[in-house]
Amino acid sequence: MKKLISISVTLGILLASSAAFAQDDTVKEIVFDDDRIEGDLMMPTSTTVNVKELDELSSLIRAREDFVDEMRKTVDEL
Repeated sequence: MKKLISISVTLGILLASSAAFAQDDTVKEIVFDDDRIEGDLMMPTSTTVNVKELDELSSLIRAREDFVDEMRKTVDEL
């Protein structure tokens, strides 16, 4: 059984190495021609940043109005 496993491992290594050496060794050269791009650079003349004041922002935290009722139900279930 060990002999069969060693033979199959050896054959596998030989087949894998022969496939690695069979790769094509040709060199491909790709030439990109120059493309001239002409135009004007458009940039803003000034920068405007709008900031909201703290009193304008609304809070994302909301108080649960049914919290007390749910607590009572939980206590009643105990």
